[in-house]
Amino acid sequence: MTEKAPSPAEALAELQEILRAAAITASLQRVAAARYTICRDIVLKSPLRAALPGFLLQCLTISRFHDFIHLLDPDVGVRLAFLDASFQSSATRFRGKRTFDVFGDPEF
Repeated sequence: MTEKAPSPAEALAELQEILRAAAITASLQRVAAARYTICRDIVLKSPLRAALPGFLLQCLTISRFHDFIHLLDPDVGVRLAFLDASFQSSATRFRGKRTFDVFGDPEF
C-alpha cells in the first residue's frame, strides 16, 4: 500500500522541519533524505514554489543542503536564524503575489 502524498502546504511544513534538523545535526538519516526529495518536488510543482528561498532551488539533495548550511556558519543558532529569516522573507514575497525570479532574488 502506498502512502498518500502530502499537500503542498504539508510538504512545505515537513521540508522546513527537515531543514532545521539538518542544520542542527552533524549526520543525516536516509529517511530524511528521501522525504526531503519528495517534499521539495511537491512544493516545486505547486504555487508555493514562490515561497521557497533560493538555496532550495540549488540544493537538489539534503546532503547538498547540509553542506551548504554547515559551511554558512559553525554556530547552530546562526544557521537556524538564517533558515527562519529565509522562509519569512520568501513567505512575505509570496503573500505579495510576487513571482519568483531566481536571477532577481537578492538571497540567491
